[in-house]
Amino acid sequence: MSLGYDLTCTTLSQEGKIYQIDYANKAIEMAPTVLGVVCKDGVVFVSEKIRLSKTLVVGSNPTIYSVTKNIGIAICGHLPDGRNLFNRAKSEASSYLKNFGIEITGKILTDRIALFVQSHTLYWGTRPFGASVMISSFEKESGFHLYMIEANGNYFEYYTTSLGKGRQYVKTNVEKNNFKLRELNCKDGLYEFLKVVIRSYEGEKETEYDLSYLSTEGLHKVVDRKEITAMVEKAKIQIEEERKTDIDS
Repeated sequence: MSLGYDLTCTTLSQEGKIYQIDYANKAIEMAPTVLGVVCKDGVVFVSEKIRLSKTLVVGSNPTIYSVTKNIGIAICGHLPDGRNLFNRAKSEASSYLKNFGIEITGKILTDRIALFVQSHTLYWGTRPFGASVMISSFEKESGFHLYMIEANGNYFEYYTTSLGKGRQYVKTNVEKNNFKLRELNCKDGLYEFLKVVIRSYEGEKETEYDLSYLSTEGLHKVVDRKEITAMVEKAKIQIEEERKTDIDS
């Protein structure tokens, strides 16, 4: 029992925990899977979406966006909360460019969004965001970067990270070849990581996928819907063939 400790995010429990942050983390843990990987020539995002109704238009409710030409963001968790964070990121990037005359870096943007997320754990009239975001960026001086902001405002830089229901399966299958990740290019990585995310889903609902990559030109590109559909169909056929081979052997 929470004994009223979860009524606001300003109240600490007897164990020193903020229950509302635990609830936010639970919303993220139960969300569809999102994967981010730094490859040899860029950063790849793969995001899974559950089609809750057959009447939904394919491609609606995207989970991957471009903040600037060289910064991408992927959402996991409660999508309205995630879109709020994306809009905040767009506002921060626009404001930085207007004030300083240069594009914002991924590190500075991540730091500002993390502070915004953390501020929602401090005041009685707010609640923590039920979403986490991954941010990919490219800078000429330091190359490619991948950051992940947690629901409590913490953020870290990763080579690879995953969120959502299938995170443990994805983590295990991607990180077991961690030494090879840095040698993969984005083109091959998109397909291989898509296969891993497809395998991680065990539900009965139909699924869609959003894909993006940050290229060697430093441009964040969301993959076209037709191209994604072709890749998914190819991956599902290959996965089924691999399963049959495993059964026969």
